[in-house]
Amino acid sequence: MPLIRVKAGTDVGRTFDITNEVITIGRDPNAMVKVMDHGVSRQHAEIFKIGEMCFIRDLKSTNGTFVNDQKVTEELLRAGDQVRVGNTILTFEDGGAPPEDPDKKVDFDQGRELQANSTIELKLDRKSEKENKPVPIGREVESRNLVALYDIAKIIGSEREASSLLSKILELAVDATSADTGYLLLLEKGSGKLVPKATWSKEKTEPKISRTIVKRVMQHSRAILTSDAMLDQRFAGSESIVMKNIKSVICAPLVSREKITGILYMHSSKVAAEFSSEDLELATAIAIQAGMALTSFQAGETLRRTLISLVKTLVTATEIRDPRIQGHAERVANFSTAIATQLKLPKAEIHKIHLAALLHDVGKMGTSLTAPEGADLAKWKEEHVLAGEKVLATIDGFEDVIPGVKYHHEYMDGSGFPHKIKGDAIPMSARIICVANDFDNATTRGGLNGQGLPVKEVLIDMGRRGTTIYDDAVIQSLLVCHRNGTLFAPTSPFEL
Repeated sequence: MPLIRVKAGTDVGRTFDITNEVITIGRDPNAMVKVMDHGVSRQHAEIFKIGEMCFIRDLKSTNGTFVNDQKVTEELLRAGDQVRVGNTILTFEDGGAPPEDPDKKVDFDQGRELQANSTIELKLDRKSEKENKPVPIGREVESRNLVALYDIAKIIGSEREASSLLSKILELAVDATSADTGYLLLLEKGSGKLVPKATWSKEKTEPKISRTIVKRVMQHSRAILTSDAMLDQRFAGSESIVMKNIKSVICAPLVSREKITGILYMHSSKVAAEFSSEDLELATAIAIQAGMALTSFQAGETLRRTLISLVKTLVTATEIRDPRIQGHAERVANFSTAIATQLKLPKAEIHKIHLAALLHDVGKMGTSLTAPEGADLAKWKEEHVLAGEKVLATIDGFEDVIPGVKYHHEYMDGSGFPHKIKGDAIPMSARIICVANDFDNATTRGGLNGQGLPVKEVLIDMGRRGTTIYDDAVIQSLLVCHRNGTLFAPTSPFEL
């Protein structure tokens, strides 16, 4: 049976078995693991099981929960992991699967019994496949399911984009169950409609989704397996099932924090390859993991949006001092995001570029608006860049944002400032912000009267200099964004 052991703290050596009951950690007198530490919240964290997997979830504590010294929101525990809550350290030990409770049965809604002549294609586990040894059918199914869940956990732990995560989870689920087609649909906020977010099909066929089956799953919050929907008394009268000739179907809800967030729907048209109860169990476990992962992603996106709001407040405070530059930071951020998107940079990189562009002039809060009399003009121009770098260096987690701010006045030929670096030494984020910054300055404050130059004139001029002071790929992307209308379009880089 898996357990956690107190390695450091007031109850050193004490162990807590991880059963189906949630283990609460905190200063609350009712917590199972009491941590009498002023740095620990009353309800700090919890450990819970899903199948044979154990997870730890931070309960929005003040000082955070750490697994192997990494701050986590929700994390799958593995043997040997060290959990730190305040000054207390717990170790996770995997003692093997707990004994099965003979009185507890899983109530799967399977419809009619599988026919005796049904056959199911199953994969050998990796070890046996490698050794080319036969494996008993029961153990083969169990091994297949464990391998699939292990792969899902790896995907969740490594993927950083929600859309890519859902596509990979669906592909793995379809492959593990030998389905023909699969869909991951999520509930749309506001409308409450199910919207397809990932699809997978072996053949280019018309989508075969039964609204009757989906509706039943959503109403009862329970996974469904039907071997032949047209013969199943629950769905036999549905027109959509008859018209689409829907056969074997698995439909499982994505559930997180007791709320349905979407569904996993898989279909098989092969009479000789009906889904089994083991397939249903696997699909249900995958759907639960997908729901939890999606909730974590959405929580992260909410935090990022809050961060953007706070950053914009900081930018507003900077621009209030000088009415001439009001709106400049946001325009530069929008231009930078459009260029980075056109360059097909990873979404996470686009997020960082957007933040850096918003903050590229934050150092002006601590510098004079005009050069003091007798001051070195070049040194005065450098001050806001150096000050901005110092400000961001004090903010934890902004390490990847600093380069875009630090080098946004550097040119490819080395004629920029303040560091005089050139070429590939300039980070891509800074090359993009440099182009966006110069473009906005020229179109809003350029020209003899300082009223700004025509956009086309600025684009032509910057295009000519693209092979000297600007990165040519960035300039070309700027021109493309202007042609396709995305340059001045509002951007929302933090949407899922």
